[in-house]
Amino acid sequence: MELAIVFEFFTLFCIGFLGALTPGPDILFTLRNTLNHGIMAGFLSLFGIFLGWITFLSLIYFGFTHFISGILVQGLLNMLGGIYLSYVAYLLLKEKPILNPKITLTQSHTINKSSYLIVFRGFLLNLSNPKAILFFGVIITPFMQNFLIISLSILLLSLISAFILVILLATFFRHFINDSLFYKIDKICGFLFLFFAFFLFLESYHKFVSLMINI
Repeated sequence: MELAIVFEFFTLFCIGFLGALTPGPDILFTLRNTLNHGIMAGFLSLFGIFLGWITFLSLIYFGFTHFISGILVQGLLNMLGGIYLSYVAYLLLKEKPILNPKITLTQSHTINKSSYLIVFRGFLLNLSNPKAILFFGVIITPFMQNFLIISLSILLLSLISAFILVILLATFFRHFINDSLFYKIDKICGFLFLFFAFFLFLESYHKFVSLMINI
């Protein structure tokens, strides 16, 4: 019986770790900030996303899983997330290339936003992420039937471990990236955020249509 419990915890850790690494707005937000602004921005992004995880897990802990999976709530969160991602994409796509060759990598890619703003954006991004809603509300909940506190702790550990791995890898590779490539990364991220925004708006539309049909 004890071996079965250990295997269940190991399975939960693997699901959390691999789920965190799958492409999505959260991991892209953290990766982009780390590549452009360094390890501190990466951890600030992670902290904001971590606050979103705590919010979802608190809802699960207090028995409000139905609230997370509610059609109206998901529709509103998807819409807000789409608006925010569209704004971020606009900021990235309107940036001009660095024309002054004397500007160093450190000077041109320092954090130009306050720390709390990065944390807040990570938090808002996670709350509006449909993958996070599905992940916590549907996939993870069945693992939470027994040993709830331990299960939540293992899940958080797996998520944090995955993001720290991405931050450390991005910190290492950013030393091999020049300003021109940073500019291209921003454009790629901008288009990817637009894609995620479109997906969020589409999901929000489907949720509201479904809600109207069921009224």
